[in-house]
Amino acid sequence: MEGVEGWLFYKASGGHGRRKLLAIPPDVDGYTGRLIRSVLSAGKTTMYIVPLQQDLDLTPLPSDATEFQKMPKAACQVCKENMPLHILALHIENCMESAADDDERPGAIDLNICCLQDRKECPICCGCFPSDEIVLHASLDFFGLLFNSDDDVLQWLASQVDASKDFKICITRDNLFQRGLIQWQRQKKGSPVNKLNVTFIGEAGIDTGALSKEFLTEMMHGIERRLFEGSGKGKSPVYSICDLENGFYRTAGEVFSVSLAQGGPAPCFFRNWCYQFLTTGDFDALQLTKDDVDDLEYALLIERVTTDLTQFTDEIVSCGYTGLLKLDQKDSIIRAIVLHATMRLTPMLQQIRNGMKVYNLLDVIGKHQTLCSNLFVPKKDDDRPDADYIMSIIVPELSEKGSPRQARENAIINFLQDFLQDLEITEHWSQQTHVSLSVPTVMQWLTGQRHKPLLPSERADFKINLRYEH
Repeated sequence: MEGVEGWLFYKASGGHGRRKLLAIPPDVDGYTGRLIRSVLSAGKTTMYIVPLQQDLDLTPLPSDATEFQKMPKAACQVCKENMPLHILALHIENCMESAADDDERPGAIDLNICCLQDRKECPICCGCFPSDEIVLHASLDFFGLLFNSDDDVLQWLASQVDASKDFKICITRDNLFQRGLIQWQRQKKGSPVNKLNVTFIGEAGIDTGALSKEFLTEMMHGIERRLFEGSGKGKSPVYSICDLENGFYRTAGEVFSVSLAQGGPAPCFFRNWCYQFLTTGDFDALQLTKDDVDDLEYALLIERVTTDLTQFTDEIVSCGYTGLLKLDQKDSIIRAIVLHATMRLTPMLQQIRNGMKVYNLLDVIGKHQTLCSNLFVPKKDDDRPDADYIMSIIVPELSEKGSPRQARENAIINFLQDFLQDLEITEHWSQQTHVSLSVPTVMQWLTGQRHKPLLPSERADFKINLRYEH
């Protein structure tokens, strides 16, 4: 406090700024370290310095001030000046504006003199830049980029995968979803930003991408079945405090990010209001209807209050309704139930948002809400693989044309096509394996994944080779 004579310490006693500050009386020797420690020992306390005779000089210190000598520093990529990090955040904006003004001057000459070696291609603009600048450049490109389609979003997410390490998951196929959640949370040598590498215990397969997609397929199916509830029009999270405390919804958000970035299925099963909360952290509660309630208990309560109110007084009051229980107030009662049933799910959705910060996915959908909706909200046209799709990607190795073997091979193909088309009409339930048999599950048995590849380039290369053994 050089240059200031006469000052006191004050402390905040809580109340988020609503209570008065309390003066901390000094000892006979003034303010000592022991006195300050005794004040702070009671917990987290904010202290304020109040000058009594002079005003404090609030002029910002220059970047080369002695007070900043021991602070971490970095160089500005525009003017190359070295400065402390906390000043750099304020300096960048003004420096870039100054550089832009200089470029617009008449007769300005652009001098780009740099070494042609050790350069990398930007995954966004495809330009070449020095390796030590590529991360910053890609980040600046991202925040100023306007994606044209969800394919652009997926390609950008794929470019953010850090392949320097592996995010290794080693599990058995028994109870794969539950074990997958636990092992996902316990990994310490890697993180979800790294390349996913899956090993199934007891199997000799090496993950070159197919095992990861199979694992992500099972995880996505398990998340939809265990942590969500609803119909084909969209689902909302299950109200589960246990899963919330275990961080399973956060893990689900991380799985969504990794699945979109590394070739897995898209989580296109969210209700519109849930997706709106993911993108903005809020939703328009006034636009909700009783059809947005997926919880069976509250859905049944909404149906019952339309006929008799006296039997459900406690349930209605617990939903926050404080008006008169009359049939002519039915709309207000239903509104209270709908708001209660949906608002209590916001902690689950918020935890999913925290998990979706991997690869900056949360920022992407926040800036491109409409563009990314096809990746989260069910489409009007069902995009699941059907019999025609599977038959179109099968590449059979047929025998000589006109031979008896080719006739038998064609008969097998026809039988497979008839079998898949029958599954589209009705799904069969296996009592022995307790698995629902459908066209997507048959595709998963053949390829490891039950979804069509998301990118058009991947769909073009996605084939099933069929070889006959006579």
